Amino acid sequence: MKKQIENKILNNVHINNQSINRKKTSNNGISNEDQENKKLNHQRTNRGEISDRASGREVLGELKTFTILWLGQLLSGLGSNMTSFALVIWAFSQRNSVMLTSILAMSSQLPRILLSFLAGSLVDRWNKKSVMLVADTVAALGSASVLVLFCLGKLTLVNLCLINVVIGITQAFQTPAASVAVSLLISKKYYTKVSGMQSFSGAMMSILTPIIATAVYAFGGLEIVLAIDLITFAFAFISLAVFIKIPQVIQRSSKRVNPFKTCLEGISYIKEQKGILKFILFMGFVNLIVAIYSSNLSTMILARTNYNNVQLGLVTSTIGVAGIIGSIAVSIRKPTKNHISMIFNTITFSFLVCNTLLGIGRNYYIWMAAVFMGNLFIPFFTASVEYVMRTKVPVELQGRVFSARDTLQYVSIPIGYFLGGALADQVFEPLMLSDSKLAGYLSYLVGRGQGSGMAVILVLLGIIGFVGCLLFRRSKDIRSLNE
Repeated sequence: MKKQIENKILNNVHINNQSINRKKTSNNGISNEDQENKKLNHQRTNRGEISDRASGREVLGELKTFTILWLGQLLSGLGSNMTSFALVIWAFSQRNSVMLTSILAMSSQLPRILLSFLAGSLVDRWNKKSVMLVADTVAALGSASVLVLFCLGKLTLVNLCLINVVIGITQAFQTPAASVAVSLLISKKYYTKVSGMQSFSGAMMSILTPIIATAVYAFGGLEIVLAIDLITFAFAFISLAVFIKIPQVIQRSSKRVNPFKTCLEGISYIKEQKGILKFILFMGFVNLIVAIYSSNLSTMILARTNYNNVQLGLVTSTIGVAGIIGSIAVSIRKPTKNHISMIFNTITFSFLVCNTLLGIGRNYYIWMAAVFMGNLFIPFFTASVEYVMRTKVPVELQGRVFSARDTLQYVSIPIGYFLGGALADQVFEPLMLSDSKLAGYLSYLVGRGQGSGMAVILVLLGIIGFVGCLLFRRSKDIRSLNE
């Protein structure tokens, strides 16, 4: 319940930023306090850059706090993902509709996206640790509500959507707070290593989630999955509340600031930076493809395997295996100097190979091979995306800029979910079950029967994603971000 989409891409850790109160504004819209904090942050981020390679002890010391946070979020995320996985199975079994399961996902994404602009400016002024604790608590209450409703026999898709709306609102504040925290907790030279750790945890969750959730759901039911979710939340909450201390940026003024005015600073900054703006639009395109893919992958596998949860779990676990291997490679490999090329090379390969093979394949062996090849290099993609954004945006503006970025690049996610459900239920599934000539031609590629329409969608996504990446790669403004 507490997780955010995309689970293919997705998902970036944030925790703490400063409260920015403007006394007077310079020509580029950054206050004097912002400029002073920028100098302080510049000194902080360059602490460890005197030597090219830190010793293992130095690395462990600086990353100790982040590692504690990372472990807590790993366990909490595992519980959340188990709940989400189990609820997809439960919801699809209730109505047998891709659209309804897509609406369930959209209900948490829309409020988060709509509130992101305002949330970023408020988070800049609030205590980031408190924001995370409150957001996680509300998410846990959401899981507890689902558990109570299910035990009473009153759980419906409408109830789930309403609970997701509340959780989505809290995530709008938690995400920018958590994102800035990484920039404050670690030095610039560790950005790639930390991104590798985050990718590793995401991959571990991808492996363990379907295995544990499928077993628990089969033998204990949805209520046991929800109980495990609440237990993992308690561990993460205690570790964050007791052991994590996030550095605060000095706040020099107590003057009240209009949050609506400060949130526009993030938008203004992005508008002035053409490279960042076009890069965010590219990420919006990627998220659109991924959202349509995500809304059809699990349901396609269930439909084509006669609702075989074990085979679905095997495919999903393979995504995690590939992610772990890729994450380890990111962590031990020397960081690339050309992050933009790394981004385009990895995601273009993933779209073309993974999506296309998933659609063409007709058994879980091929699907496992497809997701392994498609997700093996995603940690490299994620690490380079994180590096570009953290190094190109001043830390004193990251709360506002990242919130504006999230709104722009994530607005395509609910659109993708809606399109994924509508295209499957209303267009391609009926088409492939008909006797039309087009269905006959397409059947040579993807076969016939339930799920074949969703298979066509995945093939088309592979082609569209490949062509789109080639077009965005031609942008000189995006390529200039390497400089």
